[in-house]
Amino acid sequence: MTRKNRQGELDEELPFEVNFIEQAEYIDTESFAELTIDHPDEDGILRKLMGGGAKLLTGPRGCGKSTLMLKAYHKMLNSEPMQVLPVYVNFKLALKVEPLYSRGSNAPFWFKGWLTLKVIEAMLESLNEINNVKLPTDLPKKEAIDKLLFKIESNSIDGAEIEKFSIQSLQRLIDSIIAINCFNRCVLLIDDAAHAFSEKQQEDFFDFFRAVKSKSISPKAAVYPGITSHSPSFQVGHDAEPINVWVKPVGDEYEAFMLELAKRRFTGTQIELCDKNEDDMSFLAYCAFGIPRAFLGMLRAIYNAPDTYFNTDGSLAKAKVLSLSRSGKEMSHGVYSSLEAKLPSLKSYVENGEKIYRVLLDNIKEFNAGKDSVEQTVQFGIRAPLDPALEKVISFYQYAGLMMPVGEFPRGENGVFLVYEMHIGDIVTDNAIVGRRTKSVSFFLDVLRARKHQLWPRTYSAKLLEVARLDNSDFKITLPQCQLCGTERPSPEARFCPNCGARLKSSSAYENLVDQDISVLDISAAMQARIKRESQIRKVRDILTDTSREQLMKIKYIKKARTVKIVSAAEEYVS
Repeated sequence: MTRKNRQGELDEELPFEVNFIEQAEYIDTESFAELTIDHPDEDGILRKLMGGGAKLLTGPRGCGKSTLMLKAYHKMLNSEPMQVLPVYVNFKLALKVEPLYSRGSNAPFWFKGWLTLKVIEAMLESLNEINNVKLPTDLPKKEAIDKLLFKIESNSIDGAEIEKFSIQSLQRLIDSIIAINCFNRCVLLIDDAAHAFSEKQQEDFFDFFRAVKSKSISPKAAVYPGITSHSPSFQVGHDAEPINVWVKPVGDEYEAFMLELAKRRFTGTQIELCDKNEDDMSFLAYCAFGIPRAFLGMLRAIYNAPDTYFNTDGSLAKAKVLSLSRSGKEMSHGVYSSLEAKLPSLKSYVENGEKIYRVLLDNIKEFNAGKDSVEQTVQFGIRAPLDPALEKVISFYQYAGLMMPVGEFPRGENGVFLVYEMHIGDIVTDNAIVGRRTKSVSFFLDVLRARKHQLWPRTYSAKLLEVARLDNSDFKITLPQCQLCGTERPSPEARFCPNCGARLKSSSAYENLVDQDISVLDISAAMQARIKRESQIRKVRDILTDTSREQLMKIKYIKKARTVKIVSAAEEYVS
């Protein structure tokens, strides 16, 4: 039996804990095919990712964008005969370059140079995987590329060093590789694109994306709904086709998709989870709200402490299932709350958004009161057009995976309504699905499986804001504070604090994030305490700069799976 310490954290890393790694990019190549399952629309999505043209893969955090990109990459890489050069590059840490935007006017030059070098770095890795590939004589060395990337990220580079790494030179290099190997084209898979919360940085990324596209280069980028800022010259639909990969949490196909994910991850663990608990697992799948990462978090909890969750007959304890159903929505609310640190200028939108969310949840609960299970809803409609402040708030909830857009529905003279589905974990936790008897998994499933009607509570912007006791003056842009006295600066151009007279320093979102204590990360309090007790790691930057993972791996009971979880939590926080 695995021992537990006083704080409830498992001492030993369990044999199959690596099965429950949630981010696809951290799964070993050998295990990737065994642990991942087919997206309900996988064939069509992969055809678009492997084909010509520019595409934007959209969906909230954890919905499976990286998995699909890596599947497309491996499929192209292993095809016989090989006709396409696949390049997979992850821009998750693009915010590392964001401080350049607060230090000088030439930031777009450095950032686009960084993007070009990251693509070359990834291309070198791809070429290393291909047998008998012919290489051009002017192919850069990996060591040189890594050195230049480090220099840009540390702001210690001379412009002349990267002038030769322009978008045009990248295109020529790729065209040369395509020509000498008789490939049809290069498919450039850019994961975690537009991850940076700097609006200007996002716009520069889309300028790069649009410029690199050619007859021989087909860029595909994974982006988020709601928060992505496209450049003025970039038009979604014209410059790139959007592909929504967020799986709708409804129907037999959805249940089968999630149950297969659970079976894959528990294979070999000697825990019989799905066969005896199919309804419970379907219920938890709905509470994950179409986000496999949230569902995997639930599965990990069961695997780590089976004695806590199982009855003696092998069934799951119902009280524990209902408690576990909250974890999916808590993960998404954590993503939403993190926007305060990542977008400090829009702090008021994030804070007031909580009040609006509460009102919408109450509207659904009131609508469902007294109705039979087959008539209840998890959706709401807001009459178009939306108030601009409300539209921004809802976009944040889409990014976090708390609201899923359903579509536009006309209601005669009452106008057109924009319909959204609220996170089912919140609906369940808040008892917004109303029953006449004690809450049970079977009752919730009756409601969730019966969602075929077109009835939902309706509201409009002014009424919603009124009930939330908000008006447009409550939504304001907050400027950075003085580093000395904390007074908000009077204008973006201000150079001195109006209160204490101190010179105002340029504000960097990335520097502010990495300077946070590790307590902000999505890891257990016991894990945080152990890290601080047994290492010199205190801040988020300490984890990110420990590139060899030596400090983490020296800590007792922290091995591969837990190191991956800690590092991914740090990277998620700053991205």
